[in-house]
Amino acid sequence: MSELFSELGIDFRLLLSQGANFFIVLAALTFFVYKPLVKILNERKARIEFGLRGAKEAEERLAGIETLKEQKIVEAEKNAFEIVKAAESDAGSRGERIVAEAEVKAEDILKKASLIEEQRRLEALSKLYEEARGLMRDALAKTVAMRPEAIDEALVNEAAEALKAEKI
Repeated sequence: MSELFSELGIDFRLLLSQGANFFIVLAALTFFVYKPLVKILNERKARIEFGLRGAKEAEERLAGIETLKEQKIVEAEKNAFEIVKAAESDAGSRGERIVAEAEVKAEDILKKASLIEEQRRLEALSKLYEEARGLMRDALAKTVAMRPEAIDEALVNEAAEALKAEKI
C-alpha cells in the first residue's frame, strides 16, 4: 500500500506534518477567533433580546398608562360634570333664595308704603275734620247771628262726629 501512496505522490511524513499543522491552526483559530467571535455574537444576541424585552415591557407599560389615562379622563369628566351640576343647582337655589328675599323685601316695602299712605290719609282726614269744625262753627255763628260764645261747643263736636261717621 505504500507503493500505491508513493505512486500517487503521497508521503506519510508530509501528510502527518500537514495534519499536525492543520490541527494546530484549527486549535489556534478556535481559541483566538471562533470562541471570541461566538462570545461577541452571544453578547450581541443577549443585548438584542434584552432590548426586545425592554421594548415589549415598555409597550405593555405604555398600554397600561394609556388605559390609566383613559380611566382618569373618564373620571375627570365625571367629576367635572358633577361639579357643573352642583354649581347649577347651587346657582338655582341661590337664585330662588334671592328671589324669595326680594319678594319679602318688596312685601315689606309695600306694607311700609301702605302704612305711610294710611298715616297720610288719616292726617289729611284729621285736617279735614278740623277745617270742617271751623267751617261749621263759622256757619253756625253766621246762622245764629249771635255771639260766638253762645255757640255750643257740644253742638260743633256732634256735627264733626256725624261727619266722621259718614266718612267723607
